[in-house]
Amino acid sequence: MLSLVPEMKPNANYGFSRAALWCGFAALTILAIVHVSLPMLRGDHPMHALLYTQRWLLVPHVAAGATALVLGPLQFSRRLRARNPARHRFIGKAYVLCCLVAATYAALLARHYPAFFPYSVSVNAFLWMTFTVTAFVAARRRRIDRHRRWMARSYAMATTFVIARLPLPIPGDDQLSLAASSYALLVITLFALLVAELVVDWPGVTGNAGT
Repeated sequence: MLSLVPEMKPNANYGFSRAALWCGFAALTILAIVHVSLPMLRGDHPMHALLYTQRWLLVPHVAAGATALVLGPLQFSRRLRARNPARHRFIGKAYVLCCLVAATYAALLARHYPAFFPYSVSVNAFLWMTFTVTAFVAARRRRIDRHRRWMARSYAMATTFVIARLPLPIPGDDQLSLAASSYALLVITLFALLVAELVVDWPGVTGNAGT
């Protein structure tokens, strides 16, 4: 049966680590929504007027990005792959579509911002689409280990959708300047890729991989 990861010996610690990772990311997502995204809906928020004028770009971007964030973890579920490979493939195709929509609209939204921000977002969007398409092609060609790695990199780019919106503890100011956030996004992108590589290779590093 087709599987996205090499067979591994059951390991309680590894399973707990995976669950802790997903729970931690879910908590960060809720934090970003409550403290950053929802306040922008208020009429007195500095970003409200600009976002309202871009709502036809913003709505599909947010909808597709949020859907990709939800679908991504399902793609890493061994149980789903083993019990229902057809559903796994369907979810994978939906994830690819959401990625292409969210990344494209992110780049279109960023055009309206000054400083280096449009370039940072475009780099992030380009990497997300490239990694996702590469993962999809690898799966189609049955290059499963390569698919697994590129899918991890793809979802790492999806997580920047959340990480870039987390409130930052900067003394005296609760917002980075637009110029600073432009470079911060590039740093977040590199950090997300590093984490993805560690997660993918962690079983081999710790000796949990099966033979």
